[in-house]
Amino acid sequence: MSEDIEFSDKNEDSSSMTSQEKQMNESDLSKQLDADKSEKKNVEAGNCYCGKDRNLNIIELLCANCNRWFHESCIGYQLGKLVPFLTNYVFLCKNCSPTGLETFKKSQAQTFQMCITAIANLQQSSLKEGTNKTMFSKDKEIIPYLEYHWEALTTTPRRVTTSWHVTVTKALIKDIHILFVFEDHPDDGHMYGLINSDLTHIKPNYEAMIKGGTLKVTDMGIQHGKIHYV
Repeated sequence: MSEDIEFSDKNEDSSSMTSQEKQMNESDLSKQLDADKSEKKNVEAGNCYCGKDRNLNIIELLCANCNRWFHESCIGYQLGKLVPFLTNYVFLCKNCSPTGLETFKKSQAQTFQMCITAIANLQQSSLKEGTNKTMFSKDKEIIPYLEYHWEALTTTPRRVTTSWHVTVTKALIKDIHILFVFEDHPDDGHMYGLINSDLTHIKPNYEAMIKGGTLKVTDMGIQHGKIHYV
C-alpha cells in the first residue's frame, strides 16, 4: 500500500511539474518548428547551407542537382584558385552528393567562357567602386584580367606566348550580339560588355553537360564520372 501511496505522490509531483515543463516544452517545440520552417524556407528559396542570400562579391558555386547557390566560405573544402562568375565547373552540395561529401571539378574553359567571367568581374568591381561601367577595353582591361587570373579561370596551362590574345579577340567578335556588345572608343579602342548585364544569370550550363554526356542523371541524382571528392 505504501508503495502505491509513494507511487501516487510521485504522480502528483510529476503532474505539477509537468504543467511547467509542458509550457517549456511547448515553447521549445514552437521555437524548433519555427527554426525548421525557416530552414525549409531558406532551402526552398535556393539559398546556401547558411540560409543567406547570394553575394556577387564573393565566389559562389551552383549545385548541379538541386540548382542552389553556395558561398565558398560555407563549403567545407578549400577549392583552390577560383574567381566569381565561373561557368566551367561541376559542383554537388553535400545534400545532393551520394557520399554526403561535396564534390567539385573545374574543367578547361573555352575562350568565350573566360571572357564572360572576366567582364562580369570587371563589371562587379566597377559597381563596388561606384563607377558602374559595363563596357571594358579589350587590351587595357579584359586581357590583363585574363592574364592575371589565368590559373583561377581554367585548368589549361598558361600560354607562353601572347598568341592567345588573337584567340580572345576572335571569341569576342564571334559572339557579338549573342553574348557580347561592342563599341569602338577613341581612347580605349575596342570595348566589350555583356549583352545581358544581369550577373545573377551567369552559371554553368548543366543542361548542355547532361545532353553532351559530361553529366549523367541517375536514380541517386546527377553524377559526374570523373569528379573529385573533396
